[in-house]
Amino acid sequence: MRLSFYFVAVALALIHVFVTFRGLSSTEGMHHAQLGRQVARTFSWQTKVIQPYAWAQMEKAGKESVPLAMPETTQPPVQPLLLAAAFRIFQPLGDYAPYKGGSPIYFFDRLIAAIGVCGWLLTIWFTHGAARRLFDEKVAAITAIALLLCQPGWDLAVSGASRALLMPLFALAFRLHASAASRAAEGAAVGPVLILMGLVCGVMVLTHWLAVWLVLGLVLGVAFFLPSGRAGVILVAAFPFIALSGWGWWQMQLCGDPLGGVKALLQAQIAATNVDVVMRDLSPGLPTVVLDDLLRRVGLNWQEQFTSILGYLGTCVVALFFFAALLHAFRRQDAASARWTLAVVFGSVLCGMGLVGLPGKLADDNALYIVVMPAMTVFGAAMLVVMWSRLKTGHTFWAGWGGPLVAILLTALPMAVNLPVYLKFGLTLGSKMPPHWPPYLPDRASQLKLLIDTDEFLISDAPAFVAWYGDATCMALPVQRDDFATLQTTIQARKSKIAGFVMTPVSAQCDRFSDVFTGPYAEWRDLIVRGPMMAFDKDFAPSPDFPFKVIHPMIAVPVGTKENLSLPMAFYSDRTRLIKAEPEQ
Repeated sequence: MRLSFYFVAVALALIHVFVTFRGLSSTEGMHHAQLGRQVARTFSWQTKVIQPYAWAQMEKAGKESVPLAMPETTQPPVQPLLLAAAFRIFQPLGDYAPYKGGSPIYFFDRLIAAIGVCGWLLTIWFTHGAARRLFDEKVAAITAIALLLCQPGWDLAVSGASRALLMPLFALAFRLHASAASRAAEGAAVGPVLILMGLVCGVMVLTHWLAVWLVLGLVLGVAFFLPSGRAGVILVAAFPFIALSGWGWWQMQLCGDPLGGVKALLQAQIAATNVDVVMRDLSPGLPTVVLDDLLRRVGLNWQEQFTSILGYLGTCVVALFFFAALLHAFRRQDAASARWTLAVVFGSVLCGMGLVGLPGKLADDNALYIVVMPAMTVFGAAMLVVMWSRLKTGHTFWAGWGGPLVAILLTALPMAVNLPVYLKFGLTLGSKMPPHWPPYLPDRASQLKLLIDTDEFLISDAPAFVAWYGDATCMALPVQRDDFATLQTTIQARKSKIAGFVMTPVSAQCDRFSDVFTGPYAEWRDLIVRGPMMAFDKDFAPSPDFPFKVIHPMIAVPVGTKENLSLPMAFYSDRTRLIKAEPEQ
């Protein structure tokens, strides 16, 4: 059985990396990837993604920022540094040039997917070890099989999101907590284990900023539910505190604020505003705190998240039984301690998710419920075994495995429905698998570096996408259009130039057409609507004083019986540009 499990695990890993992979799907993953590539190239903490909020923060601190050499102040460092090491090893393969006849799937994308898949397999291994430590081999087997057949877990692993790296780190922290709880129950020393747990927590808070909620839950769980844990909690909390303090000092050197760009995340939560809008604000002000509005927004966020909790938990039915396990009196002290610690972690994540909101729903880069899901599966599997043993008697297979088997089959339903289809496409189309369109079409973005000069940069509604696949410096589209004139004056003083605007379906995605004129990109509605309006032989011309009027189609889609072309992705420039033979170095 073990050999069969290992065979299936390796087969699924190879399938998701080499057969069904369609490129990165996470915006945050693209942001980290381009930063890691820059670190591998230059050995400096510079980014090709410029956030207007970070720009304004540096200007306010008197640190003149240069667009083509912008330090990164918004993203945590662990994943970019890990990717930088991998990119450095495979640097000769780092040129993305499908226009030269290469694969439309970027090699570094596949490398990131391979790292993520290894992280998912480590998550299963650590969680299996925790289940064996707290319960028995049967519970551990149910847990591992359920996670192995959890399709959203595999999808997250190959997405490039930092949550994919956070999952094995939290699984390791939970494994160490299980070991500490068992050692405490046996009367053994727990100090060394808690020190290791603290080190892991320190890495977690520098992997994803909202991992602070996970670490807070672990610290409180150690303090209240681990025997003699109040003294050991210092060992766990010290390392995250030191890590964040060191990062705050580094941010002070870069932008004059110890919080750096993550301050926008806090302001967005306080002001009940989407963090993406705050990050695009070139003239941010102090947030206005309206307590009743804040509480109402948290309540609405919880309402939406509760109705989709199975999806946020990766459709893992076994993990749902964790909530039933909270009502069961486990005889083993270490199992009870780990269960209540995990309950505190889940409650802490619930608070964080309620404050930040998840506008991207299940695919939101801040949706941390799935990070806790593997540990919840341990207690869900244990509860299934307990409940089924009381309903059935005898020594038949059904009496021993019936209930858990049904839960595993329900968990595997997304994989059974979707994987064969993608497997067929992958084996048929190979590397020409359709990308994540809309909104991302990587091979078209790769030609942007052939259209701009070395002293120019772009502005886009998808800056991480443009920076990663286009290998060009790109600023996020400012919220206020009036800020553009001020921005342009500052940029000219720094001897840089704006090449133009790249518009993608990111800004056009909305529930109703009127949202284009009232949503977060409303002030740039002329650029959003102009490309699609071409299908109706109408040119939605920009304002007369706007210099970037020449449209370069990046993708043209036939629409209607007359085969008119809609341009859902376009590059707006100040002049007609010709593709260079080779990108300038």
